[in-house]
Amino acid sequence: MNVADLTARFLTAVAGEDEKYAHKAAVSVMNELKDDLDGVAGALDYLTGSGGNALQAFYRAPNLSLLKVRFPDGRRTPPHNHGTWAAILVLSGAEKNSLYTRGEDGTLSYERSIELTAGSVLFMPADAVHVAECLGDEPAIGLHVYGANVLGVERAMWDPDSLAEQPLDWSQYEGLAQRASAADKAPLT
Repeated sequence: MNVADLTARFLTAVAGEDEKYAHKAAVSVMNELKDDLDGVAGALDYLTGSGGNALQAFYRAPNLSLLKVRFPDGRRTPPHNHGTWAAILVLSGAEKNSLYTRGEDGTLSYERSIELTAGSVLFMPADAVHVAECLGDEPAIGLHVYGANVLGVERAMWDPDSLAEQPLDWSQYEGLAQRASAADKAPLT
C-alpha cells in the first residue's frame, strides 16, 4: 500500500455519496484498513504526524481531509471540535477520547470517555467536542479522516481550565495543549 492508494480508497468511497452519508463510507474503509495497520502505517511513514494539522495532512479537499496524527506520551489536547464529522483509526499505541456535549451557550457537559487501541475506529459527528490524550509510554498514532477541509472550516477550542469557548487559533492552541497535558485529567472527567 502507498499513500496514493490509501487516498484513492477514501476518495472512491465518498465520491457521489450524499453529504449526510459520506461518513459511513469513510468509516467502512477504516474498518477494512484495520486488517492492514502495518500497511497503512508504512504508507504514512514519511509524515511525522506532529506539528499541527498543516504538517499532518496528506490530503485536503472541500469534502475530505486525511491526516496522520501522533500524540506523544503525556500529550492531551484542550477540548476542541473539528467543524465537521471526524473518524479515527488507531494505528499503534493507545489513546483516550473524552467526549462532550456543547450547550447552546457554549458550555460543555461531559458525555463519556472511550479508550482506543490499535485497530480501534471512533466516529464523531460534526457537533462533537473532544479531548484526545495518549495512554501509555508509546505514542498514539492514528489515521484521522474529516468530512471537510479541516484547515478551512470554522472550529472552536475551549480553555482547559476555565472551559471558555473561543475560535480555534493555532497560535494559542499549543499553550492550551501544554496546560491540558499538565492537568491530572481531562476537564469534567
